[in-house]
Amino acid sequence: MGDAEQDAILDKIRDALSRVPGVAGLALGGSRARGTADRTSDVDVGVYYHRRDRPDISELGAAFARIDDGGGGARCTDYGEWGPWINGGGWLVVDGVKTDVLLREVDRVRTVVEACVAGRPEIHYQVGHPHGFCTVIYAGELHHNVPFHDPQGVLAELRSLTDPYPEPLAKALIGQFGWESQFALDTAVTAAGRGDVAYVAGCAYRAVACLSQVLFAAAGRYLLNEKGAVAEAASFPSTPAGFRDGVEAALGALSADPADLKRSLTRLGAVRADVMASVEA
Repeated sequence: MGDAEQDAILDKIRDALSRVPGVAGLALGGSRARGTADRTSDVDVGVYYHRRDRPDISELGAAFARIDDGGGGARCTDYGEWGPWINGGGWLVVDGVKTDVLLREVDRVRTVVEACVAGRPEIHYQVGHPHGFCTVIYAGELHHNVPFHDPQGVLAELRSLTDPYPEPLAKALIGQFGWESQFALDTAVTAAGRGDVAYVAGCAYRAVACLSQVLFAAAGRYLLNEKGAVAEAASFPSTPAGFRDGVEAALGALSADPADLKRSLTRLGAVRADVMASVEA
């Protein structure tokens, strides 16, 4: 999909959603906003609103239905239906392209981002995020998103909080997740001796997720999604050369054999040592 086709989709979305009372801003997100999309990538759109006058769900749903050509009866979820951190939204097909719409409450986003900027990120349980929902995601969305409807400058003002990347945030993420990566590996050792592959796999994944957070923070980048995070982190100039290969070798060797589990943990321990040495240098 070329720029002209994308612009046509965004124009159609803006024409429909900007007329819904309570919509404060619209922004293109995801890989298309970051410039990493390919021809198969979805279009991701953030719908921002204020808590005091949030849009009526039925009106949003009607607007979705007017622009959806997927034949699937597009609807807008109720607020909170997808969990506490993904406010809700809908799955549409616009001009033949899969389009995902997410709702974001401006007031909550502002509070969360201000806390992140001050070095107080948090991580919470959220369906669809196997590493948990790290609140830095809100900051990353604002940083990368491309507003295409921002009549009061709300999105531009919020984005200004995220650039440059806050040093207190980097320090907090490296400290928090650097420590947790070692904790995850340490707690897996006894289970590895018992051949408890499920538990060890969970701890190993957790360690890798934490190390990805460390590398993103050290590079001054916002980690928005676990998908592709290892490959993206491996592309940073400051990342140790063997990071991706070491992670894939360790996770790929997991089995119910205690010897394999112990080897995987040893590999991940070496990967962690390289990562932490690189950020502490």
